[in-house]
Amino acid sequence: MKRISLVLMAIFTMLACDPEYNPKPKGYFRISTPAADYQAFEEDCPYSFDFNKSANLELKGPCWYDIKYPNLKATLQLTYKAVKDDNLDTLLADGHRLAYKHTVKADGIDEKLYLNEDKQVYGLLYQLKGDAATNLQFFMTDSTNHFLRGVLYYYASPNADSLKPVNDFMRGEMIHLIETLKWENS
Repeated sequence: MKRISLVLMAIFTMLACDPEYNPKPKGYFRISTPAADYQAFEEDCPYSFDFNKSANLELKGPCWYDIKYPNLKATLQLTYKAVKDDNLDTLLADGHRLAYKHTVKADGIDEKLYLNEDKQVYGLLYQLKGDAATNLQFFMTDSTNHFLRGVLYYYASPNADSLKPVNDFMRGEMIHLIETLKWENS
């Protein structure tokens, strides 16, 4: 009887196993992005733009701000510098160098040129591909008086797959900021 029990148990064990194993793909939590509802940035600075009402402004220095998106764990850091004497070349080179500094971890980088003659807003938007610490950066200038640089950071592990909806949303936010940017003397 013991032998029959062992044989039956071995048969059931072999029949119970499915020879094809299909692992489930890794899943990510759903991330809800805020509505595209904007307000004017009207601080005492030589520039203005529109930003999302769900974001919070935090002053970091003279006309240097963090725009925080708490539900997305994202921060857009804005740094402003006045163009003086011959420092525009240095500011442009620094903006380019700082963007390309992240290509060590990135899989690639795309550049989008912005030219708005009416508002005198010129610059570049950098989109880094892959698992870089930042995947969106820009700099804008009027080429004579003003220079504004923006860098997006997440307070989460960089994972391009799980952050794709947030990256897409934040790209739209940065483009909206760039397209509504105005200089004080323009």
